[in-house]
This record gives sequence, structure tokens and C-alpha cells, in this order.
Amino acid sequence: MNIYYDYQVLYNQKYGGISRYYYELINTIERLNLAHTDINCKFSTNHYFNGYNGINEGSAFLDIKSSMIRRPLRLCGHMLNQTITKRKARGADILHLTYYAPYALTIPDVKKVVTVYDMIEEVKKKDSSLDRVIANKKECIYKADHVIAISESTKHDILKLYPDVPENKISVIYIGTSMKGSSKNITSGKTVNFPEKYILFVGQRGGYKNFNGFVNAVKPLLANDKSLYLLCVGGGKFTEDEVNRIKEVNDQVVQMNANDDALIAAYTNALAFVFPSLYEGFGIPTLEAFTCGCPAVISNTSSMPEVGGDAVLYFNPENENDMREQIKKLLNDSELRTDMIRKGKERLKLFSWDEIAKQTVDVYKKVTASG
Repeated sequence: MNIYYDYQVLYNQKYGGISRYYYELINTIERLNLAHTDINCKFSTNHYFNGYNGINEGSAFLDIKSSMIRRPLRLCGHMLNQTITKRKARGADILHLTYYAPYALTIPDVKKVVTVYDMIEEVKKKDSSLDRVIANKKECIYKADHVIAISESTKHDILKLYPDVPENKISVIYIGTSMKGSSKNITSGKTVNFPEKYILFVGQRGGYKNFNGFVNAVKPLLANDKSLYLLCVGGGKFTEDEVNRIKEVNDQVVQMNANDDALIAAYTNALAFVFPSLYEGFGIPTLEAFTCGCPAVISNTSSMPEVGGDAVLYFNPENENDMREQIKKLLNDSELRTDMIRKGKERLKLFSWDEIAKQTVDVYKKVTASG
């Protein structure tokens, strides 16, 4: 069986969960000899696929500062990659769209599969700039031969928004984490100076990530224990609004960017990881915490309980008192933290890339067998 993956995510992401998903999926399918895969992208700067299968290291025009020059050049790159995809995909059994540009739906003589990662744009819609993404995703959901949803929650949202989509057209296949092992205070051979006692927050902080509500919940905990810190990894420097929000405990809040090794160490050394998001299509950071032996306290919304199972503590993300009490419970109970770490390691077994690859190839076979 020949599977062709279109170029979109390699062209649009240098780093990111979606491109990492395809990197792990393609490599695992090939390693297990489940199918033959192919993916191409001219002018890719993607970190994971750098040098993979003849994919370009990148192109200088993607870094040109002038939007008047960069935009038409990027459009030319899209057109070239679409032309290559249309030619190469016609010899495949399956074309797997890596994002929602509907150009690929018109390619004849090949079955199309699309993965839907979440329905956040539709569920939490507040920005008209998302209208095009929403329209493209809708077209892909309706016109693709099969849809893979990365959680039952995402499948539920698709069917709620588009009830005339046949339920048997959607298969739920979880995703895994690419994080490997854990290390104490080590990154690239250098010591990382983490606080001795800290709560960990990872990733973007805006909008539905609910950072403001989280800060309101933990400020009293920090105020009552001057040895306790909040470490925020990733997401860029604090905004002016965030600085004002944390000013009472400013000396106990640290923001840092991190490579993979530093992120592993941040999880490994934390007293607790807190994931206060209002909505997630899946929630990979929960699996990252499990991998690194970090006890987790997470929201009880959307897909979060599917991932966390019985290996985490839950709170209502819109109830700051509930959030604070669950975090406090975990911080004050070392036996509970040990039990959560043990359960997290067991929970990880449900999200292996080998199983994900096998389930995905089963979907491909089902689609090609349907005629």
C-alpha cells in the first residue's frame, strides 16, 4: 500500500505538534513495514523533516522581512508544492491531507483521508479571521473519504456541528508524545537553574489557554509560601497585562523558553504540572508530564479526561477556587504525587506510536477496500 502525505504542514510549520505527529506517524509506519510512505515539500524549513526523504533544508525567501516580497514568493511556493502533490498523489492508494487546504480534494484516482486535530475555531469562535480555516476544514470533512479525529471529544464536536456527516466516516485515533525519558537539571550539557520548588505551566498563555484564571488561582498559594515558584516554559515573554497580573508575586514567577532537554528537565523537577485550558483537541502536555514522572492537575473539559484518565487530579477551569484547591491538594501530599506518577506511567501505554500507526493503516485499508 502506498500512502502519500501532502506538503501543507511542512511548508507552514518549522516546529509544532502537527508536523511532529506526521513525522512520528510516517517513521513508525515505515519502521514496522506497514506501508510505503512518501512526502515532499519544496522550501520546507521544518525541523523534524530536515533532510528527510529529499525534503529541502529550507529557503531564504521564507525569512525575507518585507511582506510585499515574501507573500508572493510564498504563494509561488504553495503553487509549486500543490503541483507536485497533484502529480505524485495520483499514483498512491491514499492521499493524507496534513491540513485543511481543499486543493487536494480535486485530485482524481486517489482516496483522501484528513486528520482533524480539534474544533477550537468553531467551538470558541471569536475572530472573523478564522472564517477561511473553518470553511476549508468543513469542506475537507465533507469531501474526504474518511476523517481521523484525535479524540472522542473532537469527534463529538464534529458531529454536533455537522450532524449530517455519517458517524462511521470518522475514526478516533489518539496521538502520542515524542518526548523520551527524563533528566535532572540537564540541558545540552549545561545545568538549568530551576527554582527548588515550583508549579509548572507549559506553552501558549492566551485566550482559551486560561492563563489569567490560572494565575488568579495560584497567587494565594505563592503568597502563602515564599519558597514556592511558578515556572512558565514557552509562550514568549510576559505581556504588559500579564506583568500587571502577577505583580504581587513577581519575584516568584519565572518565564523561560526551552529546547527539548530543558523542557524534559522542567517537567521532571516540578512539584506539579498544571494544565488549565478551557478546550483541547487532545492535550499532549499531559502525556509529556506522564513521560517525565511529573504529577499533573488538569481541566475536566473537552478531551482532557480522555488523556488523563485516573492518573491526574481534575478541576473546573472556570472555577478558580476549585483549581486552587486541587493544586494545593497535590502540593501538600507527597504520597498522592507518587501515586499519580505511577499511574501516569501506566497511562502512557495507551498512547504508543506503534499502536497509533497500526490503527491508522487499518483506516487506510478500510478506505481503499470501500471502493
